[in-house]
Amino acid sequence: MPIATDNTQPSSRSRRSRLRPLVLGIGLGLVVAVFAGFALAIWLGRNPLPRITRANLEAAIERWEKHGPASYNIDLMLGGKRPGPIHVEVRKGEVTAMTRDGVTPSQRRTWGYWTVPEQFETLRADFDSADDSEHPFGAPAGSQSVMRAEFDAELGYPKQYQRQVLGTDLDVQWEVTRFEAIR
Repeated sequence: MPIATDNTQPSSRSRRSRLRPLVLGIGLGLVVAVFAGFALAIWLGRNPLPRITRANLEAAIERWEKHGPASYNIDLMLGGKRPGPIHVEVRKGEVTAMTRDGVTPSQRRTWGYWTVPEQFETLRADFDSADDSEHPFGAPAGSQSVMRAEFDAELGYPKQYQRQVLGTDLDVQWEVTRFEAIR
């Protein structure tokens, strides 16, 4: 009596030929996912602020001098080594009130550092320090710096500023969170 054979089992060669497109598809999908992940990380990590030039700065100062109010309130959020909020009230060009982290500094001479004209002076000083090819910002020789800013289109005040000294912890940044002209 002949022995019955079950021909319903696919041969191993047949199984391999069907698995090959599946494995290739998975591999290709993983490669695409890795590249897409890198592209997304680069896109999300890019800095939207434009690099600042002396010409940008001087144009902003000119707008401020022509259109900036003599009286205003300004709130900033600082980043860097000592982050925190700052509030400054200026009336007729003079600082009348200032708080840092909600506390009024006891030394009144420090109140004016965050007025718009003093912010411009900080930017000018940063340009001068960045031009020092030996030790920009007191950093090790050969350090590179990147300065970025956004200025208010009408009044010219620095809405955001970022200074990075690559390879150091000398970064500075601020963002104006509220600006109120007092007329």
